[in-house]
Amino acid sequence: MEHVDNLSLYLVKLEEEPSVKEHVDVLFRSAHTLKGMAATMQYGQITEICKAIEGIFEKLRQGETSISAGLGNVLLLGVDHLRELVSDETKRIDLEGFLEQVRNPGSIKPEAVGGQDSPHKPAQTPTVRVKMQDLDSLVNLVGQIMISKMQLDMVLQSHKMGEGRDVLMTLGRLVADLQYHTMQIRLVPIEQIFNRFSRMVRDLSTSLGKKVRMETEDSGIELDRTVLDAIMEPVLHMLRNSVDHGLEKAEEREALGKPAVGTIHLRARRVGQKVEIEVGDDGRGFDLEAIKSKAVERKVKTREEVETMSDEDIIGLVGTPGLSTAKEITDISGRGVGMDVVITQVKNVGGQVKIRTEKGKGTRIVLTIPTSLAVIGGLLVNVSNQKFIMPMSSISSTVTVDSREIQRVHGREMINLRGRIMPVVRASEVLGLTNDSCRKDGQVNIIVVNKEGAPYGLVVDSLEKEQEIVIKRLEGSSGLFADFANATILPDGKVALILEPTLLLVH
Repeated sequence: MEHVDNLSLYLVKLEEEPSVKEHVDVLFRSAHTLKGMAATMQYGQITEICKAIEGIFEKLRQGETSISAGLGNVLLLGVDHLRELVSDETKRIDLEGFLEQVRNPGSIKPEAVGGQDSPHKPAQTPTVRVKMQDLDSLVNLVGQIMISKMQLDMVLQSHKMGEGRDVLMTLGRLVADLQYHTMQIRLVPIEQIFNRFSRMVRDLSTSLGKKVRMETEDSGIELDRTVLDAIMEPVLHMLRNSVDHGLEKAEEREALGKPAVGTIHLRARRVGQKVEIEVGDDGRGFDLEAIKSKAVERKVKTREEVETMSDEDIIGLVGTPGLSTAKEITDISGRGVGMDVVITQVKNVGGQVKIRTEKGKGTRIVLTIPTSLAVIGGLLVNVSNQKFIMPMSSISSTVTVDSREIQRVHGREMINLRGRIMPVVRASEVLGLTNDSCRKDGQVNIIVVNKEGAPYGLVVDSLEKEQEIVIKRLEGSSGLFADFANATILPDGKVALILEPTLLLVH
């Protein structure tokens, strides 16, 4: 499948940079290698398709022809056929029909080329490639753990408690190493999905008659496979919205003094223990007046309410289910589910969504997500005599203040923290538990979290300790706790629910 992915990726690059000879060389090598492998295994249709597109690549190398929209569509259709045939060896296609299209590339319509609906969804059973070096380290660590276990058994039988502590420390170090290497094996380069999106953007823009250039920057970042799968759909929705709604057609852009070719950028960068994924475009930007009108029309807000809202709050309304400012519903978007899906799924993995837009200039949407969902750093807290875990990656800081510093303003509790007014929410009230957040000495513990760029305070009874936790998924959660479907087992054997602070603030 690697050669098929290369064909798809470099065909899109060739269309964007037809003068770069290296793109053609990569395409020719991938087609030639795949053809040889298919011929060896006697996969006739794969061999014939590779032979046909390899012939086109040879002509491109020799300068006998040049890439065009029609030729690009035929080659990408061939790649789609290859993907189907490689994924399912019992699959058969209309080979003669495809070869006829190769001979007459102008006859194929852009809509006939697949790949615009989804960047090739992962298989039902997700897999990752593992370096032999990582597997060797894992096997070696398991062997050392077995030795330490036998040493501990022997020490316990002879009751040499001093030696037992030493063996236990060694065992703890080995378990930590085992955890690290296991997590390394789960990591997948984010480049893998970024490359797939290039093809989707190309097909979608072609079908809409728009000229779009996509720029990607992955910074060599790797993410846990679970996180990577979780963000696929949100990023897909954002890119589709950028192509369909955000970017104007070439003639409209030129009339506005913009380049005829619109630009979409997809970037990833590491920020502390989290990763930021940014999708941006140089298109229309959000129409705030249209959002306000639609919110009133859908009875999400009253006219009086929207007139007093800040620009940031108005932009936040785009995540409301069913609220879309699109003038018409298409197969691509316009039903008001795109940003709702983005915000919901990102928050489900403990992430945040920030939107920055300027009318006529473009839009930037930034997803901030954790790198892993298996083992995380957590803060153990007490709320109404119950223990909960809050992810350290979601916490900005913790403070202890005098309860008298919390004031009620317009029905909401506020506190002046370092010269800045900060809203305060009591975790016990949100969770429907007894409120006992004030200590006997009159002090209150507050966890400071960042929600959409602004600080908020979450009041808890006490702060226990920071520790590494293993996440366990809870099935069948409902009501308020449907948003908090992760838990962990504490050292005393009890179960503690993992609370995402930003979701508590929403409730």
